[in-house]
Amino acid sequence: NIGSNFAYCVLIETHGSNNEHDMQKLEAFVEEAMTQQVVADGVMAQDLSQLYEMWEIRESCNPVVASQGRVYKYDLSIPISQFDDFVCDIRQRIQETHRDAIVVNWGHVIDGNIHLNVTTPGVFEKDPELESRLEPYIFETVMRRRGSISAEHGLGQCKNEYLKKCKDETSLHMMQSIKELFDPNGIMNPGK
Repeated sequence: NIGSNFAYCVLIETHGSNNEHDMQKLEAFVEEAMTQQVVADGVMAQDLSQLYEMWEIRESCNPVVASQGRVYKYDLSIPISQFDDFVCDIRQRIQETHRDAIVVNWGHVIDGNIHLNVTTPGVFEKDPELESRLEPYIFETVMRRRGSISAEHGLGQCKNEYLKKCKDETSLHMMQSIKELFDPNGIMNPGK
């Protein structure tokens, strides 16, 4: 039932060398965040079992969304302060023509990485009309917001045509030089 009453949930994990000290710092952080009303509620894992349960919720995002219908996935980065506006913008755009489509997102808040997912419950076939509502709109919106259309999982083949729109010639040349340095015979991803 975690998150059922909130628009967003944040999973914070810390790694320190003194568990007691780390817990005190985390408790103080959560208390201060709640006092300042930045956080509405919070729970802290009391043992490894609870920690694994929390991570299981996060890790289940992909398979749960995929089980609902066709998923249009976008691995992006934008300034953290723009997450909510960006998601609301995309949600509004698709609701104009696809009322049943759902926007679900997760990511890595600290580095601005957002996994934006649009799913069509009960419909597993690709919808060209929905895809045309999403692309290139999402990529153009991310670039306007000074983000990146390629975050954690790399550019992939589907976004190649947008590369020249978001990288200058110097960057493109540098990227090609690095590829040639590590793959002089062109055996990794041939032709790319």
